[in-house]
Amino acid sequence: MTQQLTEWQVEEWIRDYGFMLDEIRRLNMMLNKVDPVHQKLTATYGIESTLPKGSSGVSQAELNQLDRREKRYYRYLEIVNFLDTAIDDIEDERERVIYDFMLEGMTYTEIAERFRCTRKTVRVSKESIISKIAKKAQKEQFAQKLKSIKDSSYNAREAVTALGRC
Repeated sequence: MTQQLTEWQVEEWIRDYGFMLDEIRRLNMMLNKVDPVHQKLTATYGIESTLPKGSSGVSQAELNQLDRREKRYYRYLEIVNFLDTAIDDIEDERERVIYDFMLEGMTYTEIAERFRCTRKTVRVSKESIISKIAKKAQKEQFAQKLKSIKDSSYNAREAVTALGRC
């Protein structure tokens, strides 16, 4: 993967950081919800008792949908974890603060007003930050890790324990 493509992906991840956090919360609630005990609501008398009854199990389509959601959940978890730990590779304190502001979704103008500098200065710092994070992603072969989630060769148990250690 080329450096330019990786930088583009990192910039997209930073822009979508807040969305991914919200989606992780939503998917976590959805995937971990417990269904209450269902009562038997099948008619035992009359004409209704002769009609076909639905299965009590989960259909294959529902299982496939849950599988897709689970893959998205783990993919977003990996990206958010990667972006959270990427701050360790940024030495300059000013760039760290700009990176935090970027993760919060602030615009160039808002960041420039906070630092009392120009938008161009913020843009140059942002490009430096993204370059550093993209180099880290290439070094750790992060794109291959995300691809393994998509290809179902992802070990969710390892990812959860790794996230727990961080």
